[in-house]
Amino acid sequence: MKNIIKYFGSLLLIAGFVACSDLLEEVPLSQASPENSFKTEANARAAIVGVYSSLQLEGAYSRCQGLLTTDETNVAPKSFVGGINSYTFTADNIDVILPIWRDHYIGINRANLAIAKIPTIDMDVTERNSLVAEAKFIKSLLYFNLIRYFGDVPYKETETTSLNNLNIPRTPVATIYENIIKDLQYGVINLKVKAPELAGHATQDAAKTLLASVYLNRGSIAKRDNTGDKGIADFALAAKFAKEVMDANRYSLCDYFPDAFSVQNKNNNEIIFDVQFKSPKLGVGSSIGYNMGIPSDASGINNLLAGGSTATVRANTYHQFLYDKADSIRLQWTDARIEIKAATGKFIRLSTISSTPVSAGKFRRYPVHDSNFPLKVQDYDVNWPIFRFAEVLLIYAEALNETSGPEQEAIDALNKLRSRARNVNAGGVHTDALPRVLTLQKSTGLVDLTLSDPLVSTQEAFRDYIILERTRELMAEGKRWFDLVRWGKLQSTLLGLNAKFLAKQTQPIPAEVPAITPTKWKNYWNQQNLDWINLSGNVQDYHNLMPIPNNEILANPAIVNNNPGYN
Repeated sequence: MKNIIKYFGSLLLIAGFVACSDLLEEVPLSQASPENSFKTEANARAAIVGVYSSLQLEGAYSRCQGLLTTDETNVAPKSFVGGINSYTFTADNIDVILPIWRDHYIGINRANLAIAKIPTIDMDVTERNSLVAEAKFIKSLLYFNLIRYFGDVPYKETETTSLNNLNIPRTPVATIYENIIKDLQYGVINLKVKAPELAGHATQDAAKTLLASVYLNRGSIAKRDNTGDKGIADFALAAKFAKEVMDANRYSLCDYFPDAFSVQNKNNNEIIFDVQFKSPKLGVGSSIGYNMGIPSDASGINNLLAGGSTATVRANTYHQFLYDKADSIRLQWTDARIEIKAATGKFIRLSTISSTPVSAGKFRRYPVHDSNFPLKVQDYDVNWPIFRFAEVLLIYAEALNETSGPEQEAIDALNKLRSRARNVNAGGVHTDALPRVLTLQKSTGLVDLTLSDPLVSTQEAFRDYIILERTRELMAEGKRWFDLVRWGKLQSTLLGLNAKFLAKQTQPIPAEVPAITPTKWKNYWNQQNLDWINLSGNVQDYHNLMPIPNNEILANPAIVNNNPGYN
């Protein structure tokens, strides 16, 4: 039986090569092979399409990103995620953990194939090097995810084309970091700069942004674990590459926060790199707006026809209290206390203590009245932002603070986010009409920060501000679990919310809440606390890593031990 499992586990890895062949339309499927599929420049470009399409797989960026419970979001208790939402998952999880492992390696295998074969094609050298750099960028991104999820993982230098090169032991994280950095440095030299025709493609700035994120993460781990120089050199490099992206002036913030995510405003100047999805019925759509977004007051098919979401992924109830009261646009767009009135397609506001969960509304299915909604249920065309310019500003500010404490340059970067958050749409935050008619909120709590402001006046205060500002800006973009882990704050943050839920019971009832008794107010927050304990009460320090899937351990005897806590 073990040999049968091993055989099928091996086929999962080889699928990465096989799945790529349907994109190489120049070669009949029955004749496809590495030798006869890489003859022309068209073959090379088709192979790169196959590499990018791996990002659309379930375990990459189509479903599984961001499903782990954090102080930002959680998955509905009855969802089929094998305990991923309550920190009760094991190495046998086939709902989320196995797809993450499997699909990342499918993408890596496709990238390795392109990296090995494209240099053999007779074509313009600059174009050839650029295509190889794109494949190396995707490989770096996928390995960056894998080591953050699993720690030491097998590092594959070449593509898997048979059953002969599958048994590879776990490679130390430090070695994989060096390989990632080397491949991204190649990209900085050989990738193209931003251009309209390169939407969805890796660019020089995308490579620099990923490098900045890699250095920030490695530096944070060193600081967390008190090793080496505590990350100082890595923080300096993170700031350096983030600053280079900023100084290039090829990217900027959208004037209005929601427009960074609007389907009507794809490929805007804030997007440095994203996963591109198309619809309908092209096989390259996503279920993002179906799983997270705004539900309607109807159920079943009527909810979907109204443009409603299943709200499988919802905002953490307490997250809405992490915003300044004046930070109303980011709050209302991201932690949406609304639902769609199915009969009219209009939004209706919900009470602070409504039984309807707070929506993670950033990637809503919009506009509401769209005749294609029945087709787009799980085939929607909202793109997934992996890197926005907003994050470059956050990386720069955090890295600079870690190297030298608060500086005006770092504060200026944060003020760009605060300034953008002050822009209000005269038509209302939940309208999808373009162009926007924006007005600047004056006399708000989001005034520009200065070096003397207590929020950022010391290195520790600045660090605490970044911890909150990253979740206010990047909420539901699949960043938070990685952030809490690298800061060493996963367990303390999740368990610490219990006290905050209980504290709400004794706070005054807000004026906007319909008249209720203090007993009902207390009971509501007590229930929220009990629900939260069920989700977060099991979190342990070993959850800083996920388990390597048992399927993979059975298939690869070179992997001797699982991560601590999962054996």
